[in-house]
Amino acid sequence: MLKMNDLSKLTNTPKSTILYYIKEGLLPEPLKDKPNFHLYDESNIQLIEFIKYLQTNFNATISQIKTVFAQPDFELNNPYKSLMGSLDILNGMEDAHLLASEICSEFGITEVELDEFVEMGLMNPTNGKFSEKDRDMLAILSQCDVQEFQLLESYAEAAKNLARQEMSIGGEILMQEEGQEERLKHFFNILLLLKPYILNSQLVKY
Repeated sequence: MLKMNDLSKLTNTPKSTILYYIKEGLLPEPLKDKPNFHLYDESNIQLIEFIKYLQTNFNATISQIKTVFAQPDFELNNPYKSLMGSLDILNGMEDAHLLASEICSEFGITEVELDEFVEMGLMNPTNGKFSEKDRDMLAILSQCDVQEFQLLESYAEAAKNLARQEMSIGGEILMQEEGQEERLKHFFNILLLLKPYILNSQLVKY
C-alpha cells in the first residue's frame, strides 16, 4: 500500500489529478485506515500510467476512458490487452449519430458520392451512421480535387495493407501469455508514435 505522496512521486502525477481520477471512478477509493490517513493500492501505478497514456496518445477524454474501463471484458491488470477491443471507442466511433443525408446536405454532396468515399476507405461509418470526427474529415474531403483524390486513394490502399500486417502482429502477441502487456504497449507505441514519425519524416525529405 502507498501513501498519496509516494503514489504522486512514482507516477509523476499531481495529487489533485489523482484525486480527480478517483472522483471520476477511474481509480478505486483508498483504504481509509485512520482519519486523514489514506492508503492506495500499488495497482494504481499501472492504472494512472495507462490513463495518461490514453490521454497523451489517443487524446482520450475522461468520458471515453470511463467507457473503456466499463467494458465487460476490460481487465484492470491487463489494460493494454483490453485496449485492443476498445479502439473504436477511442476513435469516437461510439458517438456515431449523424445520418448520411445530414452530412451530405451540409457539404453539398450526394449520398452516392458519400458511398464512394466509404467504398474507397476514406470514410468509416458505424452501422450506417457517422461521428463528429467523420464529419470533420468529410469537410476536408468535400474540397478535394481530382489530383488530391488520387493521393487519398493511395493513402487508403496503403492503410489497408498496413492494417492487415498490424492485425496479424497484434493477434500473434495476444496468443503469447508471457510478457504480453509490455509487448502490447510497445506495439501501440509503434502504431501511435513511430508510424506517424516515419511517414511524416518522408515528407520532409522531399
